[in-house]
This record gives sequence, structure tokens and C-alpha cells, in this order.
Amino acid sequence: MEAQETYDATSSSGLTQIAIPSNLLEVIDLYYDGDALVRVPLHEMLQYQKTGELGSPKYFCREQNNLRIYPMPTSGILYLNYYKIQDALITDTDTNLFTTDASDLLTYTALSYASDYFLDERGALFEQKSGSFLAEIQEQANSSEQSGVNQVVRPTHFYTD
Repeated sequence: MEAQETYDATSSSGLTQIAIPSNLLEVIDLYYDGDALVRVPLHEMLQYQKTGELGSPKYFCREQNNLRIYPMPTSGILYLNYYKIQDALITDTDTNLFTTDASDLLTYTALSYASDYFLDERGALFEQKSGSFLAEIQEQANSSEQSGVNQVVRPTHFYTD
């Protein structure tokens, strides 16, 4: 469910905000020149942006359909990594992540939903199967996130001399 958007910050007046993708579910991170920007509350961002400073962005926040950034870059590329909303299944031939990688979860979730409508007594069984498929997928995601380089304890602050 992850996706990436890039934004060209080349501008004579500086870039103060970027429009978020229409399928954005949740921001994972925002990078500029290899450095991750820190998410701050809107009230803090508004105080920063009053200065009109230009340079390498360090902070961002979400305001409705935009991400505000500070300081304002005049060149370079911003990378937005995010979780996206899956494409809707409108026709019989449409596919998305769930139909290709989690078809059992999709099937049993649909059966559970349908059992409520048709008063089918197997609803609890469908719900249980759906839950076990979801737990299995979540466990795979957790295992992937917690293996390898991510397991290293990293410093929380960096100091320059």
C-alpha cells in the first residue's frame, strides 16, 4: 500500500507547500536532499513560515490537502513516501492489492458482510477466518519491518561541532 511522489522545488520565489496526492491515506515520511523532514504541529509551522527563510527544508506539517514545508527550498527534489488508498473495484476485471495479494482476506470479509444481510448463521465463522487472514498478513508486515537493519539501535540526536 506504499507509494511515492516527487516534487520539483525549483522556483524563484521558494516552495512553501505541496499538494498531497488524492489517494493519500497516511504520510510515511518526507525527504529532501537525503534528509527526513520532521513533522510539527500547524501552529508551530505558521510561526516558522513568518520568517520567509529559504534553504533546505527541515520541517513539515499537513494542512487539509497540502503539506507545508519550512524553510522554503528554491531548488531540489522532495520525496513523499506514503500509504495510499487502494483502487476501487468497479468492474469484474478490476484488481488492486487485496485481489492480488490478499484474496482470502477479501473473500472472507465479503462473506462476513454478506452473512449479515442474508441472515446466514455462518457469519461468526467467516468473521473468524477473516480475522485470522488479517492477523497473518499483519504478522508478515511486522516481521518485515523488524528484521535486518531496522533492528539497530540508532541515536535520537546528531550534534555537529
